[in-house]
Amino acid sequence: MFRGRLRRMCRLLAYASTQPASLSTVVGPTLADFVELSKEHKDGWGLTTCASIGGVQERERDLAPAVESKAFSQLAKEKESDGALFHLRLASKGLTVDLSNNHPFIHGDISFMHNGTIRPASSVEHLIDADLLPQLTSTTDSERYFFAILSKAKSLGLIEAIRATVKEIASTANYSAINSITLTPDFLIAVCQFNEAEQSEWTVPFHYELRFIKEDGAVKIASTGWGHDDWTPLTNSKMLVVNRADLSFKILDI
Repeated sequence: MFRGRLRRMCRLLAYASTQPASLSTVVGPTLADFVELSKEHKDGWGLTTCASIGGVQERERDLAPAVESKAFSQLAKEKESDGALFHLRLASKGLTVDLSNNHPFIHGDISFMHNGTIRPASSVEHLIDADLLPQLTSTTDSERYFFAILSKAKSLGLIEAIRATVKEIASTANYSAINSITLTPDFLIAVCQFNEAEQSEWTVPFHYELRFIKEDGAVKIASTGWGHDDWTPLTNSKMLVVNRADLSFKILDI
């Protein structure tokens, strides 16, 4: 039984493609079904794009639900890139609904978005290097999760840092899910890690499972709840790493 009052989560959609294209072009007509989810995940949206050559992260965010946002409608049709992250937000209890808390978050040439809740947000701060703590721009658990990854990446590299951070949070923190997607000029990286015993936030079966497909010169990754049940599941405790140079990919255990 789903306890609707406790639902606090988001929806994630991302792609990497061989050629620059808009979100509408890459996803196709079913993008409208994903955007419909913003009627529930209604606390704003964010879109980052990052070219595989040049590596500049560009971001647009809005507090209006994506389904009502003229800015999103225009960007989805007109903003072309060979890599993007798109996030629909439903704020966790106690977190402010404002632009600073809207995903994706950016640091240098990396953007990042998260689905789930880590309680409390401060429980992640001990994993963040002292020089990065003053650079936090939000009050979210999600940005703290991101900065914990950035801290480990200094010594481990990004891919291993993501895996190590997820394992540490999963073994030490109170969390519903640590699902995330990270975009850099070189990689698109998706993580599926959720607490199977904590289903108070679920709205559909397999709520935190991610699914992906490689077709028509693009790799697409998304949360469930809008169809595409034929896409390949990225199941719990797995990480998908897409090389943007040729769209080759591998699935790693976390």
